[in-house]
Amino acid sequence: MPQTLNNSFIVKFAIFIPLLWIVFGYFFINQRISAITEEEYSNVAKDMKFELQTLINEKAEAVLIIALSIKKASEVMQALDLNNDTIPDLKKFSLELRQYTSLKNIGFQIINSDGISVYRSWTDKKGDNLSDVRLDVAKMITYPKVSSTISTGKFDLTFKSMVPIYKDGEFIGLIEALAKFNSISKKMTQKGYDIAILVDKKYKEQLTHPFTKKFLENNYIANLDVSEELLNTIKTQGFNSFKNMNNFKIDKEKKNLYGMYILNDILDKPMAYMIMKKNIENFQTESVIRVRDRLVLIFTLIFFFLVIFIYYIYTTKYKNFIQDINRELEEKVTSKTKELYEQSKELDYLAHHDSLTSLPNRLLFNDRLKQSIRHAKRNNTLVTILFLDLDRFKEVNDTYGHDVGDELLKVVTQRLKSIVREEDTISRLGGDEFTILMDNITQTDIVKIAEKIISSMQEKVIINNKKIYTTFSIGISTYPDDGDTLETLVRNADSAMYQAKENGKNTYRFYNKEMTQKALKKLEIKNELRHVVKRDELEAYYQPKIDARDGSVVGLEALVRWNHPQKGLIFPDTFIPIAQENHLIVDIDNWMLEKAIDTVVQWNLSGIKTGKVSVNLSAQKLESEELLQRLQTIISKSALHASLLEIEITEGKIMKNPELAINILEEIKKMGISIAIDDFGTGYSSLSYLKKFPIDILKIDRSFIDGIPDDEHDIAITTLIIALSKSLNIDVIAEGAETQEHIDFLLEANCPYVQGYYFSKPLNATDCKEFLTNRMHIIEENS
Repeated sequence: MPQTLNNSFIVKFAIFIPLLWIVFGYFFINQRISAITEEEYSNVAKDMKFELQTLINEKAEAVLIIALSIKKASEVMQALDLNNDTIPDLKKFSLELRQYTSLKNIGFQIINSDGISVYRSWTDKKGDNLSDVRLDVAKMITYPKVSSTISTGKFDLTFKSMVPIYKDGEFIGLIEALAKFNSISKKMTQKGYDIAILVDKKYKEQLTHPFTKKFLENNYIANLDVSEELLNTIKTQGFNSFKNMNNFKIDKEKKNLYGMYILNDILDKPMAYMIMKKNIENFQTESVIRVRDRLVLIFTLIFFFLVIFIYYIYTTKYKNFIQDINRELEEKVTSKTKELYEQSKELDYLAHHDSLTSLPNRLLFNDRLKQSIRHAKRNNTLVTILFLDLDRFKEVNDTYGHDVGDELLKVVTQRLKSIVREEDTISRLGGDEFTILMDNITQTDIVKIAEKIISSMQEKVIINNKKIYTTFSIGISTYPDDGDTLETLVRNADSAMYQAKENGKNTYRFYNKEMTQKALKKLEIKNELRHVVKRDELEAYYQPKIDARDGSVVGLEALVRWNHPQKGLIFPDTFIPIAQENHLIVDIDNWMLEKAIDTVVQWNLSGIKTGKVSVNLSAQKLESEELLQRLQTIISKSALHASLLEIEITEGKIMKNPELAINILEEIKKMGISIAIDDFGTGYSSLSYLKKFPIDILKIDRSFIDGIPDDEHDIAITTLIIALSKSLNIDVIAEGAETQEHIDFLLEANCPYVQGYYFSKPLNATDCKEFLTNRMHIIEENS
């Protein structure tokens, strides 16, 4: 019977093992091929980034070389010679520069030692003092040195190099060379990559005259030749999905690989995102095929070996085999028991330490900090935290790879260990963030340690024959002055560290309580806003809308102001965003509706013609369920004819939920109330939605009127909006009309209705009533 059982077991074993090997081999080979393919994809992404970085570096160097070359030109020295009354003609020199260099879009200007622009190659404008409006020019005049940067101005993303010029050892001025990013995009396209260069949306207001005039989710599109396919993909999948992607992403349906390169500004914050695409439809490298074939061969050979080996065991030596197996199992059980004990110790260590540097991790740091705080409370001593963040560590990873970045972190760890005391705790919280926990240490000693850390980082780090320089930004907080809990101390040290970064990096800052004052001030405004309506601290101002043909008033826009009992008049840009964030804006909207309507009713009853009064509604008000009922109640109570009321909605607010907006606006329209789209041209409206909205008026945003009549783009956009409104049978009014040139242009463009400082600024009720009365008298006298 035992013999039969053993034979049965061996048969099952002999069948099970090969089948298990086949399953294992199948999944192992697929996993390995996937890993190698993923690595190849990663290499493609790295190659894209390397190509782009190389092109950027080459162009930056080329612009700098051009600036250095221009510096030597005799015409430049003549232009800066203070003894010459006339500036030499440099146009021929400028044309030769473009003719004999590959940078066709290169431009340069000459600036004297007083910061005055002596010559610009791209315009006749000169004589303006750049040191008053440009910090980099002011710094160059004070501390002349060669500089090369990439920055975003009001026109475009630009390479910029400045070179000081000396005569007889005296600084007499500088050359500034500039070039656009277009050639970078073209060269990447020639190398087989599609690229979209997007300037971060925080620069949108600064880009007052954008070259391409294209934006995607408020991010400026800096290259003209970006493909529509790539732009549509970014729009469809959402810009954030690309912005936040890790190394690369694959679109399996379209067979495309996408990579991201982030260009940081001087504060090490993202300035531009360069999204690259490469088609991988025929991606099947020889190395992947070779590895696949080799693995299949190895697993097949092993499979046959297993079959032969198990057959041999079964037919000749299965008894000895079983005995050996039992003995080995006993030995393995003993060995595994010891291993498990050691592994449990190792797992405990790994759970509390960083695997790369072997430093305590966040979990162990938090535990030790809690213990230190408890000890300090009992003994009335101090606990200090240094929060350290490596400056530009991401650039090291992006330039040299994560392996070099890991080695850099190890070197930094050893330097920190050589500086702090043995009883202090150095921790790595993750990424490039470290903390140092020190008990009962004086501020003088803290400063010495911080300065030692800063000093130690001045020495270069050599990894794989590459010289790497890095620095630390350090924030410092101390128990109990800067907090009495773990969370508070860490948060305040982190805040101090960011203050150090904002002050130029490579430095340290103690926690400054003023950091929290901004937050407290915002909280104070929020708390006071809760009672602003009840305390009757709001005031309505009115800005007249004028028919520029005869100067008559055609309406008023009601604008809210806050009359604070201690702080005086507060403008909306200070408190409206806070009210919107904290859902207090609906009460303010309700107050403005009632106040504006009551005032206009009183004026009209006294014979003062106001025209329509327009009141701005927030997105929260537009989405509130009681809006329609509220409007009906206010109009009924005030006896205001609905035709005298106009609701203004900004373009961006209605596009958040266009279908809901259409339904609500149609109900408002049925009441007889007019509807205006404010700030038109700055939001996201499409023509398909625009023709669906039941609107009566388009308001051209002041940003387009401001550039008239000098800016051709503003003229084109304004003319287009006027023509669009006429074709849709919608009235149009221009905001921000401040000069006679504005009025003349708008009248000629068939836009007589204007609003702006040319006729009147926003007025309080008393001044507005006087303005309306005087305007009526003027119209009557002229008629």
